[in-house]
Amino acid sequence: MAPEQVQRFHGNHSHPDHFKLLETNGDSILVGARNIIYNLSLNEMTENRAQRVEWYPASTHREMCLVKGKSEDDCQNYIRVLARINDEEMLVCGTNAYNPLCRRYGRNGSGVEVLREFSGKGLSPYDPNHNSTAVFSDGELYAGTVSDFSGLDPLIYKDPLRTEQYDFKHLNAPNFVSSVADGDYVYFFLRETAVEYINCGKTVYSRVARVCKNDKGGPHRWSNRWTSFLKSRLNCSLPGDFPFYFDEIQSTSDVVEGTYGHRTERLIYGVFTTPENSIYGSAICAFRLQDVMDSFDGAFKEQTSMNANWLPVSGNDVPEPRPGQCVNDSRTLPEVTLNFIKSHSLMDESVPAFYGLPLVTHTSLKYKFTKLVVDPQVRTADGKTYDILIIGTDKGKVIRAINTESYDSVSKVRPVVIEEIKVFETEAAITNLRVVPQTDKMGPRLIVVSNDEIQTIPLHRCYSDSILTCSECVALQDPYCAWNAATSRCVTVASVVPTAQSSLIQSIFTGYSDQCPDNAIVKAKNRTPLSPLTETIVPEEPLCAPCQCPCATAAAESATESLIPSTTATPDITTTGSSTASTTTSSTTVSFSSTTWSSPRRMQQGLDVELETNVIVEEGERRRPYIEPGHDAFDDNVINAAGPKVGASQSSFGIYTAETFTIAVVVSCFASLIVGFLSGLMFSRRCKMGDSFASSSGGFSGAPYLEQRRLSRLNETNGSCNEPSKMNNFVDSLNSAVLKMANEKNNANANNTTSTLDLKPAVQKVKKTYV
Repeated sequence: MAPEQVQRFHGNHSHPDHFKLLETNGDSILVGARNIIYNLSLNEMTENRAQRVEWYPASTHREMCLVKGKSEDDCQNYIRVLARINDEEMLVCGTNAYNPLCRRYGRNGSGVEVLREFSGKGLSPYDPNHNSTAVFSDGELYAGTVSDFSGLDPLIYKDPLRTEQYDFKHLNAPNFVSSVADGDYVYFFLRETAVEYINCGKTVYSRVARVCKNDKGGPHRWSNRWTSFLKSRLNCSLPGDFPFYFDEIQSTSDVVEGTYGHRTERLIYGVFTTPENSIYGSAICAFRLQDVMDSFDGAFKEQTSMNANWLPVSGNDVPEPRPGQCVNDSRTLPEVTLNFIKSHSLMDESVPAFYGLPLVTHTSLKYKFTKLVVDPQVRTADGKTYDILIIGTDKGKVIRAINTESYDSVSKVRPVVIEEIKVFETEAAITNLRVVPQTDKMGPRLIVVSNDEIQTIPLHRCYSDSILTCSECVALQDPYCAWNAATSRCVTVASVVPTAQSSLIQSIFTGYSDQCPDNAIVKAKNRTPLSPLTETIVPEEPLCAPCQCPCATAAAESATESLIPSTTATPDITTTGSSTASTTTSSTTVSFSSTTWSSPRRMQQGLDVELETNVIVEEGERRRPYIEPGHDAFDDNVINAAGPKVGASQSSFGIYTAETFTIAVVVSCFASLIVGFLSGLMFSRRCKMGDSFASSSGGFSGAPYLEQRRLSRLNETNGSCNEPSKMNNFVDSLNSAVLKMANEKNNANANNTTSTLDLKPAVQKVKKTYV
C-alpha cells in the first residue's frame, strides 16, 4: 500500500490535545480537543478552519484551578461530550478547568453561535483522563461520570435523576467504559470494585447497568433518584474447573444484529483484560442482549449482615411491582419497592459469554487490547456473513480477526487473525476506532485515534502487489477479499456485482481452495498413493522460491506437514524428468507508515498463531495441505478455548510436557544420589588406608616400647588439628628430660643392670605426669 493512502492529523504540537472522536458525519468528523472542536475532512484529514469551534475557559475558572494545585495543562477546556439535538443545534460539554460547563450551539450562517450555557456537573468529567461516557437518546443526555472535584462521587445522571450518593452498593469506584441506548433502556458498561467480594479481599468486576428511559424518579424523597437502576456482572472467562477470568472491561462495540448459527441474534462485543498487577492478558467476548435482559429478570443478591455472604434473594421476598422494571409513572411506586431497590441493585446471575468462551485471547507483556470496533455482517462470495473484529492496543497496533464458525454454530469458536498493523510509530495507545463506510469519493476506511494523533487507513488491503496468486489471496481468510478468476486478481467482494460473484474464489474456513490453479503441486505433494500401482513423483530438490534457502524452507515445510495429516488420494498430475513442478511462495512485504508487514502464521488444528512484531501476515508464505472434498481439515469436536495468541514468540524454543520434565527431575535425583554415595565410599577408603600407613610407620626411635605407644596415641588424638597443641609440646619436653636423666644414670653407674632398674621410676613418673 502506498504511503499516500494514509492520512494523518496532528493538532497542537506543543501541548497535549487529548483527542476524542465525537461524531462522524458523511465525509467529515468532529474531534474534541484542547479548547477546540476540529472539523476534519476524511478525504485528506485536513481541517475546515471555517467550521472550527473554539471554547477557552474563563480566566477566573483557570486561576481557581491553578490555586487548587492543578497544572497548566490540566486547567484547560477539553471537549468530552457532543450530542446532536437536531440539524440546527448541538450540545457540547467540556472540563472547563475542572469546572465542567455545557453549551448549546446553533447555526449562524457558515459558523455557530452560543444559544445557552449551563453547568456541566454530572454530564462531563472534571479530568480529561477520567473514564466517563455519555449517550443522547430521545431528547435526553445520559451520562456516567463523577460530580465532584476529587472524583469520589460517581453517578449515572439524567437531569434531574442520579444514583444514590456515596452508596457503594450502587457504584463503588467505577470506571465507565461506554453507554448504549436500546429500546426502553439505556445500558452502561463499567468496571468497579466488587462489593460482593469485599469480605474476601479486593477485586474488580465488569458490570452492565440499566435504567429505564421513562424513569421520572419516585415520590417525595425519591424525586431525584433512579427507581429502575440495576446492575449485573459480565462473565468473560476461559471455562474449566477453575475458570480464568478477564475481569476488567475496557471497551464495547455498538449493538450488532446478524446471523449466528443460522439464527438472528443481537450482540455486543467487549474488550476485557486482567488486572495491572496480574498476568498480562486480553480477551474479546460477545454478549447476547437477550442474556443481559434475562439476568435483570432473575434473582436479586443481598447481604443480610456485615459479615454474611452475598446470597440470592428468595422470590417470596421480592415486592410487587417488581423493582427495576419500567412502569408508566415511576412516581406512583410504593415505598416498599423503592426501599428494596435501594439496597438490592445487584443481580445474582452474571451475564454469560455468547459462545461460552472468548473469541480472541492474548497473553503477553508486549501489549494489551484497549479498544474495539466491529464491521458487522460482511458478506462473502458464498453468501455467508461474518463480523470483523478490529482491535486497538496500548502500543499503537491494530488487529483484525474473525470467528470462522460464527455463521454455522453458536457453540464453536475458531478464530483467525487476519492481520496486525502498527499504526503509530510512537507506540501511542489507541483510544478510539471508527469504521467509515465507502463513499463516492473514497473506499471504506478506518479511523484510528490516540491522544495526540489521528490517522485514517484503508479498511482492507486486497489489492496489495505482494498477493499475486490465487492461493495467497484465499489463504488470507479475509471476508473482504476473494480471487477473481476472470481477471486473475485479488479483489474485494463488494467491488464485484452479485451476478458475477460466481467467478470469485474464497475460503474463509480453511483458507484453501481446489479451484486455485497454483494449488496443483501442493495437492500432489500432500497426497499418498491408493495402491502400489499408483505412484506420486516428487522432485528431489526442495520446492521453494529461487531467492530463499532451499534447505531451511524444505525443512520448515516438512515439519509443518508432519503436524497435519494428509488424506489419501490419487494425484492429478505427473511430472517428467524434463519438467519441474513448483509452488511459488511469496514473502509479503507492504510499506505502511514506515512499517514492514509480512504474513502471519495462522492457527490450524490448535496451532498457535505466530505474529512477528510490526508485521501483517498475508498467509501466502505457508502451503496448505490438500483436503479431499467432504473431509474437514479440522476436528469439529475441538474448541480452541484459548483462541489465537496474537504476537507470539518470534523465536522457536523447545517445549516439553509435564511428564517429560518429571522424568528428567527424578532421573537427575537418582543419579546425584549414586554419584554421591560412590564418591563418599572411595574417599572414606582412601582416608582409612592413609591412617593405617601412618600408624604402622610412626614412633620414636631409641625410646622404650611403652613410652613409644603412649606418645603415638597422643599424636593420633591431636592429629586432626593442623597445628600442634600445647599439650603435645609439654609432653615432648617432659619426655626429653626423662631420657636425659636416664642417660646420666647410665653413665654414672658402670653396671648395666642397675640402669634398667633406675629407669623404671622415671618412666612411672612420666605416667603420672601425663595422666
